[in-house]
Amino acid sequence: MIMRTILYNSVFIAFFALLICTTSVHANNHLIKSIDVTGNNRIDKNTIINYAKLSAGSLYNQVEVDEALRDLYETELFSDVQINYDNSKIVITVQENFLINQVAFEGNKAINDDSLRDLVSLKARSTFSKNKLEDDISTIISSYRSAGRYSVVVEPKIIKLDFNRIDLVYEISEGSITKITDINFIGNKNYSDRALRSVISTSRSTWIDKIWGTGRSYDNAIMEYDKELLGQYYRDNGYINFSVVNAIGELNNSSGNFVITFTVDEGDRYKFGDVSISNQFDESYTASIASLISTNATNYYDESEINRNKTNLVDFMKANGNPFVTVNVIEETSENTKTVNLTYIIDNGPPVYVERIEISGNQRTYDYVIRRELKISEGDALNQTYLNQSMRNLRGLNFFSDVKLNTVDGSAPDKKVIQIAVSEKPTGSLMFGAGYSSVAGIVGSIYIKEDNLLGRGQKVATQLSLGGNQNLVNLQFTEPSFLSSDVSAGIDIFGNETDLSEDSGYKSKEVGAGFRFGFPLSEDLNLVTKYKYTNNEVYDVPANSSAALTQLEGTRNISEFGYSLRYNTLDNMVSPNNGMLIDFSQDLAGLGGDVKFLRTEVSGNYYKDFTNSIVGSISLNMGHIFGLDDQDVLISDAFRDPGTTLRGFAPSGISPRFTSNESTDEEAIGGNTYISTSAELTFPFGSLTDEYGVKGGVHLNAGSLFDSDLDPSDINDSDSFRTSIGASVFWDSPVGPLRFDFTEAIDKETFDKTEFFQFSGGTNF
Repeated sequence: MIMRTILYNSVFIAFFALLICTTSVHANNHLIKSIDVTGNNRIDKNTIINYAKLSAGSLYNQVEVDEALRDLYETELFSDVQINYDNSKIVITVQENFLINQVAFEGNKAINDDSLRDLVSLKARSTFSKNKLEDDISTIISSYRSAGRYSVVVEPKIIKLDFNRIDLVYEISEGSITKITDINFIGNKNYSDRALRSVISTSRSTWIDKIWGTGRSYDNAIMEYDKELLGQYYRDNGYINFSVVNAIGELNNSSGNFVITFTVDEGDRYKFGDVSISNQFDESYTASIASLISTNATNYYDESEINRNKTNLVDFMKANGNPFVTVNVIEETSENTKTVNLTYIIDNGPPVYVERIEISGNQRTYDYVIRRELKISEGDALNQTYLNQSMRNLRGLNFFSDVKLNTVDGSAPDKKVIQIAVSEKPTGSLMFGAGYSSVAGIVGSIYIKEDNLLGRGQKVATQLSLGGNQNLVNLQFTEPSFLSSDVSAGIDIFGNETDLSEDSGYKSKEVGAGFRFGFPLSEDLNLVTKYKYTNNEVYDVPANSSAALTQLEGTRNISEFGYSLRYNTLDNMVSPNNGMLIDFSQDLAGLGGDVKFLRTEVSGNYYKDFTNSIVGSISLNMGHIFGLDDQDVLISDAFRDPGTTLRGFAPSGISPRFTSNESTDEEAIGGNTYISTSAELTFPFGSLTDEYGVKGGVHLNAGSLFDSDLDPSDINDSDSFRTSIGASVFWDSPVGPLRFDFTEAIDKETFDKTEFFQFSGGTNF
């Protein structure tokens, strides 16, 4: 028994000793005694070992070696890394990435070298990376495609130098401008293709693109933005179930141009139904909240109006010490009545603040131009209503083909980061006009403007009119945010030379300058105060002219202070379908200068779509001027037309005139008072509208210009209403929208001058 116990113990001790010995040998075999680095030229050995996080004296571990490989690759210093373990020694073999000596570009003309260097991430004296190279190539291609060159090809060329350095050259084949030759819509029954083209950011190329080297190219990201714009447009006009079924860009391989096609489902049109308030925050505010809501039953559903109400409610609650209030709207749709009932829900949201606002994509537009359109700043309470309003403001600038806003977590649970990504687009435009009359002959005009001068959001415009009896040059500059405020400021410089020899018996020229300040009184109402100083000269008055004309000859200075009010609810300033535009202005001359008068003018335009494709409009214009300090109103200061030229009549066509034996030689002297009105209806021409963008219109016009300070016995003056009726043709032509008017005067005086035909047009670049 004792012998058996001794035997068992001996076996156990021997096994345990063998185990210890084996473990010791195993440990010695996997111990890292040294680490060596090969293949490195520029990078120090110890630096590489530190990146690998391996150390001598530790046990070999395959997991740690795999992590070391990953860490070394993530430095982007090496194109290849290998780690081998042999006989207690680790050998790290590396192949260093090249050091970039310089970055160059070849073949680029449309985008200069400096702009391309700003785009790429690989710079001179940085380390070469294949991943970064691929990203840079994609960035360059995207930039060219945004500029209208869809067929661009970018090939990198690496020139090896000594000491593991390289020159990196991007060889660029820019290709020709890839144009969008047409934009079509399928499924749109209530709005024409032309109307929808004016809504989206994508536009067709025109002949101007060839002159200026610009282009309109297919961009899938911009088309996604176009879907949002179409949806917003339809929802603002009552189509709550509108959807874009499909949007494709087809490249014609033979021409190299794109044709864009949107397939849409408009759905039915809805009106507002019942409107109610659910105040879950503080009932004492309910009455005030109700007064701020403008959505009325029986009006067509308008998402923009709902958003304006939400912003007004948030502004009100914030002003009353409630910065975290939230306003949501619950919509209940009735398919039977085609109405949408609204419930405005006011509640208190969580206390979350804006930590930071990040802006990207604005290569031209300065950050501050974008930030001043935001309803929210760093440190403010985060409010979704304000974010939505900020998006609408940025889109309203019309500087960008795409605007995206995203909110991500900040450094703390109560902080958020706002990320704004924009895609810029051309902001210049070129407009031209032309007309013909039996009095003035052919008149042409050119209007060039830039709405985002040097990326600062400033506006500059130049107008040049030549031909007929007038030459005009006008230069305008506007700073929309004077001293970083909501006030706009502008400077105007102008020169005008008018030959009225045949019409009024004299010539005149004037040069002057002025300044103006604009103040927003509400979202739809704006006030502009202004001043201008004009040097006016009347000359070439015939010797046998009347005493009034003879006294007019000479030079005088006119100093005018004035203001104007504008109320604007139009849905589109270029081609409105709904809304109202009212202007009221007064100008006082006499605080300095040689002339004293008070001039008042008011005009109003109202638009209404009856069946979306048929739009009616009514306009009214009135004006009056009278002299101060017993001064008569001079012929040169009187109104020559009733606001604008009355269709069917020539410029100054219904003006009071000097009496003469031959009525054709009577001189127009202008009047102190005018009134005019016009009613117009535009309608489609069936397939002509769909395929060629041709629409028709009819108009009825009436107006009168009368009341001169001259001796009544010497003039023909009548306050009778002149009337005219006519038809118009609108063409969305390859060179831009054109308008042709054919008008016949009905009621007229014997001394009136008539005009049958006018046309005008324009395009963008």
